[in-house]
Amino acid sequence: MRCLKLPEERRELFAFPYPITIWRDPPRSVELALAVAGDFGVKKIYTVGDVVTANFLAAGVVPNAAAIDLKTRRREYVEITTRFPHVLKVRNSPGYITEEAWRAVQTAVNNDGTLLLVEGEEDMLSLAFIALASDDSAVVYGHYKGALVIIPVGAYREIKSLLKFLKEC
Repeated sequence: MRCLKLPEERRELFAFPYPITIWRDPPRSVELALAVAGDFGVKKIYTVGDVVTANFLAAGVVPNAAAIDLKTRRREYVEITTRFPHVLKVRNSPGYITEEAWRAVQTAVNNDGTLLLVEGEEDMLSLAFIALASDDSAVVYGHYKGALVIIPVGAYREIKSLLKFLKEC
């Protein structure tokens, strides 16, 4: 896949919480996300973000793969005790999905137990996971206003069309 960048004029479009948003604190948010996943027949869960990944792990759920950058939006360090057998370091600038990041997400989708440790920012990788994951998967990430967003890929594959709003690097 090619490098893509989020243009500044499209930022608001990507700040919208797609499509199932859970406005509850953990661990209830994780419980509800797992219930949604069950309702949609989800077999694989990919988490994007330090806090979301930490919340799933705290609830005893190890995602099939995760992407973290060791920061929250408040820029504080978040320590995550991982149970991922594979750790892959990747560079990805804020607002981008680099070619390196595309390859890393593909590796994570193909190899359960992969943690992507992102130098830069992992936020846009949720879209890469949606584009590359199988229909029996869900992508879960944190919304900047505090909600948990879950996207059952098979039911909401059209979200992949957001890629057309990105520009080539």
